[in-house]
Amino acid sequence: MPARKMVAREIAETFRALGHEIRIRIVEELAHGDSGELDVHSLVEILEVPQPTVSQHLSVLRHAKLVKQRRDGRSVRYSLTNRGLASWLLKALKFLDTRSEDAEQLSRAVEDVRRVWR
Repeated sequence: MPARKMVAREIAETFRALGHEIRIRIVEELAHGDSGELDVHSLVEILEVPQPTVSQHLSVLRHAKLVKQRRDGRSVRYSLTNRGLASWLLKALKFLDTRSEDAEQLSRAVEDVRRVWR
């Protein structure tokens, strides 16, 4: 397989894995946690979504090799395989500024997120 095709396919798989707002939020929470690791229970509390939903999204991220897991006694702790992923998402915010019909409201939201995610 040509290198360009292989790389394009891998990038597309990464975008597919990140193609849901909850998965993007999981990536950001894992990047900004004190230890860089969180368990499902913590993610459920932070994201305010049901445990099965969090587990399903973590499964997608693990399958895409964006998140790894580590057993800690009875619990499983999750972390990013590459913490640079979160800064890459932060850089992607610049593409959102003018794309929406609600550009002014989105622009304020983007600035708020930039402050939180840094």
